[in-house]
Amino acid sequence: MDQYVLENIFSWLPTRSLLRFQSVCKTWNSIISDRISSSDFRDVHLDRILKNPDKLSHSILITSPTAALGYNACLSSKDNAGFRYNACLSNKDVEKAWKYLPKPAGVHSNSFRLIGSYNGLICLHDEHFNIVLWNPCMGLYETVEKNFPLDEVCKTSKHYSFCGFGPNSSAAGGYVIVLGYHSYLILNAMDNKLGRYMWKNIQNIRSYNVFESIGVLVNGNLHWPASGLVVVSYNLNEQKLREFRAPTKSKSGQFWEQEKEFRVGNFREKLFVIFKADSKFEIWILEDNGVRKIWKWLFNIEGLVVLHDILVPLGFLKNGDIIIEVDRRFIAQYSFAYKVMKVLKQLPGGGTNTSAISFVETLAIPSN
Repeated sequence: MDQYVLENIFSWLPTRSLLRFQSVCKTWNSIISDRISSSDFRDVHLDRILKNPDKLSHSILITSPTAALGYNACLSSKDNAGFRYNACLSNKDVEKAWKYLPKPAGVHSNSFRLIGSYNGLICLHDEHFNIVLWNPCMGLYETVEKNFPLDEVCKTSKHYSFCGFGPNSSAAGGYVIVLGYHSYLILNAMDNKLGRYMWKNIQNIRSYNVFESIGVLVNGNLHWPASGLVVVSYNLNEQKLREFRAPTKSKSGQFWEQEKEFRVGNFREKLFVIFKADSKFEIWILEDNGVRKIWKWLFNIEGLVVLHDILVPLGFLKNGDIIIEVDRRFIAQYSFAYKVMKVLKQLPGGGTNTSAISFVETLAIPSN
């Protein structure tokens, strides 16, 4: 087969399949290894993965133990007569589907906390605040030099007040790491052309009581839910922190308390929030036309046998089901069509030392 044809076929394959095919023969190993080292091929491959509606390369990562579950493992293998998938695998099969991963060598403690995920790279820090960029699919990592002091709040809590990870929108390219402290923000921008990271204090801020430390990336902005029914937003391009109001009342018209907890997520590149309303949870999506921000009710999560307090959205499957972290105790899949929830993974220790995030398996290289 012509090499050009082979390379084109390879560019459409899920990342794990492509890496497995290196073992087929010496010729394929040579071609795939050469293509992986090409930034142009990695860009084409990434674009095709992100546009794949089946989400074959999307996974959930948990940190304790370090393990990943592919989205496709949550779906039934049968799609009878064109009907939607209506059930995931059995509990036993799902447990087997989790892939346990060695933690990156740059992590020098038993546990680590997530900062964010972007295009296949996971940004994290350990208990000593060593920061690492990690591609769990490729097994590659890079330690990010940290040259700023930690405040006392950060040292005591063992994690940043809020944090995030996303693209560097400047001409230099690369990545941006945002770390929030008690009263100020620090930015790390990786410059691909210079091959280095540069930390700077970008903005003094008022103190926020943020409910989730990991920022949700939507259209170049990181978002965090905060007390006072406020969404804190950081624009990676403008390097500015802003805030705007979350929904102030339920679908039935009942006003929320100012200190009511909620969570944020990304639905088809639109920001949404989840509030608990009596025995159900309401999902509201943000419509932003550049002039006004309008919250619109989208879904309810209801029919749960056990009442829960906190649902952290992690991602949506191709059949419309949502993957959620529930009360820091387990990862679950919820079907809006059937109003049922299925546990995918119990989190050890009540999830107090566990965090979870959605990521895409790509060929991304942590270094420049």
